[in-house]
Amino acid sequence: MSDTAPRKRSTAGLTRLALSRVRKGVAYDDIAQTVYDNGGLDSRYITMTVMSAAIAVLGLMLNSPAVVIGAMLVSPMMGPIVALGFSIALLDLDEMQRAVKAIAVGVGVALLVAIILTAVSPLKEPTSEILARTRPNFFDLLIAVFSGLAGAYGVIRQRGDTVIGVAIATALMPPIATVGFGLGTGDLHIAGGAFYLFLTNLVAIALAATLTAGLFGFRPKLATVGGRWRGIAVVAVLLLMSAPLALSLRAIAQESRVSAETRLAVGEIFKGADSRITQLETRSDGEEVTVSVLVSTREIVPTAQSQLTSWLEAALHLPVQVTLDQIAVADPEASARALQANQATPDPATQMRNRLIEAVPFETEAVLYDGAQRVAVIQPRRNSGLDLRGTVALERGLSARFPDVAIRVIPPLQRLEPVDLGDPASRGLAVWALARWRAEPLISICSPEPAPDPAEGEERGPDTGESFLAELTAAGVTAESSSSLCQRGDSNRARIALAE
Repeated sequence: MSDTAPRKRSTAGLTRLALSRVRKGVAYDDIAQTVYDNGGLDSRYITMTVMSAAIAVLGLMLNSPAVVIGAMLVSPMMGPIVALGFSIALLDLDEMQRAVKAIAVGVGVALLVAIILTAVSPLKEPTSEILARTRPNFFDLLIAVFSGLAGAYGVIRQRGDTVIGVAIATALMPPIATVGFGLGTGDLHIAGGAFYLFLTNLVAIALAATLTAGLFGFRPKLATVGGRWRGIAVVAVLLLMSAPLALSLRAIAQESRVSAETRLAVGEIFKGADSRITQLETRSDGEEVTVSVLVSTREIVPTAQSQLTSWLEAALHLPVQVTLDQIAVADPEASARALQANQATPDPATQMRNRLIEAVPFETEAVLYDGAQRVAVIQPRRNSGLDLRGTVALERGLSARFPDVAIRVIPPLQRLEPVDLGDPASRGLAVWALARWRAEPLISICSPEPAPDPAEGEERGPDTGESFLAELTAAGVTAESSSSLCQRGDSNRARIALAE
């Protein structure tokens, strides 16, 4: 017992010595005033928030990481969040209220800008940059905590370059812009996930700033007690936030395993069919797994979806919902072989393929070119933002630019809207899409309009449904007719289901 007390005093003395060295040279009043000056609500803060929100949402919709990083640097939101952390450490209720007001107004302005730009923009398809901000996990919390520590340290030590790095690491504005995109498109799943990411960053940075300020000796002017309890409260809040984020990380880890198992299974199912996966999406909620996979193959395997479902359920011991779409293509691996070709002296076919790649202003899964037949096949990515009409326009534009090449743009496989049999454009779009997919659809002709009365001595022509089926046959589409898809009120329509 006689040695215990001196050892405790020695440890406490070393701790005080270390803290005194850490706190040496800290100008408390000047630093606090600087933090509060940068965390208030003024015209500059509003203006920079509007600019950064506009840059962020445009960068997200264009799927441009460089533009998104620019929005992070322009955003002024780090100021009031760090001010909130210092006001908690100092128990300064007036400054705390001022910081919270600045954060709330900034979030509201940024959301309004993002919603307006999303509403007027023709780009409504979520990009990979948007989707990356909809599922926060435990690692996002750790990044925000360490970024908050670094940001507060940079402010205390007056290191402006550190704060710039923190702005990039925490990315406060892009999640808010993603929330605005989700609200503008009516996708509450995107909006909710992105808001949770922003809230994670905000709370973690503020609390990390509180801990850092306390470590450097920032204390309430009228009280010197309670520091330990503030620290415990901060840690408790972080632990409370980490629970759902850890579950999200577990789901992401499981999705990674599902992706690996899916690639292995597809390789076995399509063995000998010269195929490759062009699109793979997985989702796990801990109790059920959803898999969506698009396979480019020389040979269609009718039982592929059921085989993949059985494989994954046996490997994962969980219920699995599988959607497997197949696209028959002439050569699924042509793009991979083209990349391995000698690029020092490319042959004419490679040169033409490179020209086609440069001419397509969207992300693609594959750009294939047959020099002998002068046929090009282009597959835009599912998240490229192109709908069927946009894909038709792309094909027409490329055909006009390369008149000596037969351009075939394959749109991502998707559900077809009911066809208005009285509208030639609607019929033509459906015929074009089914022909590009080489699909064998199930079609229900619902209450078609009869042909006009023939002139005397002439036979009555086909009704609108028969004309549509004839157009499909002329395009090489083999369809199976059924009335099972028709719904009440359908008049002069065709409903189409793609065979699995």
